[in-house]
Amino acid sequence: MIEHIGGNPAASENPLGSLFKTVAVLRIGAGTLLMVRHGFSAALGAYQFFWQEKPWAWPSAFHDAGLPYAHLLAPVTALVVAVVALSWISGFLTRFFAVVFLPVIITALVLLQKAGAPQVEAAWLYLFITVTLLLFGSGAISVDQLFRLGSGGTNHRR
Repeated sequence: MIEHIGGNPAASENPLGSLFKTVAVLRIGAGTLLMVRHGFSAALGAYQFFWQEKPWAWPSAFHDAGLPYAHLLAPVTALVVAVVALSWISGFLTRFFAVVFLPVIITALVLLQKAGAPQVEAAWLYLFITVTLLLFGSGAISVDQLFRLGSGGTNHRR
């Protein structure tokens, strides 16, 4: 049975070449999209709402959805979205932040589906991306890989 096709299988691969063989493209793309479309504006809105006492749509939307403590939950959710996006872009503690993001995206999915909002499709996609990153980790090009975080203790001292 053929297990390898091509050059020397023992030769070390270029990490940039292995970028497209891992989940790193999904992680970086989803993190960038999450930051650009949701994270940055949410964090800015939360900052202005919390520190400058400017009106912001998220707390009233959270209150209308029946969530408790909407004036506190909205800024915390905005901060979580921005931090998760940064984590996914850099590949730092990807699985941990996928676990942190899971309740946020499930709640958003339930509320959007109940309201019949057109963003339900995006919420489903983020849910699938979150589960994929939770299962497969950050990939070859990441801070996790650089420091061997989550590799099961393969970095032994001699």
